[in-house]
Amino acid sequence: MNKSILLAISEKGLADRIRNIIESSGYLVHLVEHVSSALTLIQQVTFVMLIVDSHLSGMQDFDFVRRIQKGEQRIPIMVLGYDGSEEAAAALEAGANDYISGQTDERELLARVNNLLLLFSYGTSQRNQVIELGDLVIDPLSRQVTREDIPIDLTQREYDLLLYLSKKVNQVCSREDILNQVWDYDFHTGTNVVDVYILHLREKLDKGRKTKLIRTIRGAGYMLRTQEVT
Repeated sequence: MNKSILLAISEKGLADRIRNIIESSGYLVHLVEHVSSALTLIQQVTFVMLIVDSHLSGMQDFDFVRRIQKGEQRIPIMVLGYDGSEEAAAALEAGANDYISGQTDERELLARVNNLLLLFSYGTSQRNQVIELGDLVIDPLSRQVTREDIPIDLTQREYDLLLYLSKKVNQVCSREDILNQVWDYDFHTGTNVVDVYILHLREKLDKGRKTKLIRTIRGAGYMLRTQEVT
């Protein structure tokens, strides 16, 4: 079982104290003192958790946290802070999963680490569960998609779009929401990228089949629908 935790802490006294606490519980700790070192190490090692000092050298307004949360690796992030509720809110809004005082005691720190890992492990198992929607099957682990047991070859973006729609099955998804969640940028009037990719999905999923899964909801957006609405 992987038990590697990355500590990104610039202040040596705090780094040594947190490292000793974490290692005493059996975790393998990697310590860095700057954002650039953390980014490099994350590309080389698979971590189960990232613990970040809110005053980490090279980090501004928790941009490092945002970057990690938007990356391919999904890592639970705990921020060690000093400035109370406003800083805590900023850290959580940036994507941190927990915020705790850098002066907290050993028992609370370890309890929060263990609880966060348990919650994240459960969430990961839920995200990796096979999705079955009628004759459409999506396997998040292998990223394989089949319909009527026939493999469907999708590009990365087509797969991401289908996965998003499948998690909102029988719900209307606006173009704005799709752009924000799948392409990760705000809606701009005039772009037709969503419509183009919906067309691609229809060609691959629905063409030649009696039951059409992808529906256009005029004036609202699109829906992945697996049942007739009466």
